[in-house]
Amino acid sequence: MLPMYAHGLSLMQPPTPAYVRKVVCPTDGRPLPTLLTAVRPTSNTQKSCEEGLQDDDEYEEEGQDPSLEYTFWGVDFKPILPAALASSTIVGAICLMTVQIPILSRTTLMSQAALSAAFSVLYAVTLGCMMHCAFADPGQVKGTRNVQLGIDVEQGMPRRAHKSWQYPRPIRRYDHYCKWLKNTIGLLNHREFVTMLMCLTLISFLGIMIDLWVAVLAAKIDDLQREIIVVLHLAYSIALLAIEGPMLRIHVGLISRNETAQEWKKKQNYVAHDTSLGDDVPVEQLDDDEYNSLFDQDAFVYDRTMNPFDMGILSNCWNFWCMPRWPADENGEW
Repeated sequence: MLPMYAHGLSLMQPPTPAYVRKVVCPTDGRPLPTLLTAVRPTSNTQKSCEEGLQDDDEYEEEGQDPSLEYTFWGVDFKPILPAALASSTIVGAICLMTVQIPILSRTTLMSQAALSAAFSVLYAVTLGCMMHCAFADPGQVKGTRNVQLGIDVEQGMPRRAHKSWQYPRPIRRYDHYCKWLKNTIGLLNHREFVTMLMCLTLISFLGIMIDLWVAVLAAKIDDLQREIIVVLHLAYSIALLAIEGPMLRIHVGLISRNETAQEWKKKQNYVAHDTSLGDDVPVEQLDDDEYNSLFDQDAFVYDRTMNPFDMGILSNCWNFWCMPRWPADENGEW
């Protein structure tokens, strides 16, 4: 598999507009007014760190992919990313099944059938979650309709819902937009997305262990062709782990705090110390220059009291993994 997220700045980044539309979400059922709200500039460090967790606030135009990442020399490579993700995962599975596992079974007491079955299940779960995340409706809010750039909501929009450029209706429990899947991650595909990250990280870790072992075995039997294949797969596994590992760690932290990626990017539940306004100042109260300066210093601290959805790590994990998401009245407000 090619890396789902690539760290680093894009060669072409669209300018951040001064204002975007923001929908205020009352909980009493009143229609939602559409306001113009200033957007805080994002530092280069933040773009590099959080590039894989995109949201749509900076891009008002409907139908516009909210990123120029992977545009090189004027050529947009984003359309091929989903195919590259799926095909590279499949190629990696074929390589493991036809090269590494047979060598292991011939030179050790391990059963080829057992190894093949175990990895087949792992790859099947990975690809199944991948397809679900790419093609499933992420959980559009019911009873709403798109009106140009604003949103007319008859029953009131749930908390944590967010308007995506891809869909006519806001997404319940919106997390982020994944360019490698070309789909929004929300209430109905977030669990599968995290499962996919876990499987990909496990595939890369096991791939490194097996490749190192098989490389030694292939060298002993003087099989140059298989040695080259194993070394290439090892390089791929290392690159995959280097990217998927940190991404999985980020999402594990978000789940443990019951925090969405969008809330984390916007630092809605964070305070800063030693600021011009004093200590324990909510990040949103900082001016743009101080915000970017303190962000680069990693000076923001999570404040649980600011997150009304944080019920403690055990409850947060239980709700994320076990709470039913498909009932018709589920709005993602948890």
